[in-house]
Amino acid sequence: MFGRRVPPHIVFASSVALAVLCAVLAFLSAQSQSWVWAGVGAVLAVWFAVDAFRSFSWAQAKKRLDAEKAAQNGHR
Repeated sequence: MFGRRVPPHIVFASSVALAVLCAVLAFLSAQSQSWVWAGVGAVLAVWFAVDAFRSFSWAQAKKRLDAEKAAQNGHR
């Protein structure tokens, strides 16, 4: 979209923030018995939480790959 990928730590931080925001909004909607909005908020909270987990996994995989490359370059 912008010509560059967004770094995984930025995706992780924004996804966690959005997941928390959606969970709070879902809770407040449930408190006011607005079940449709509570459901939408809950679904979005889960969506962003899964996205945060995936971006965290990407960051860990990148660190592991960089460490393996550094180890290979150090032994040659």
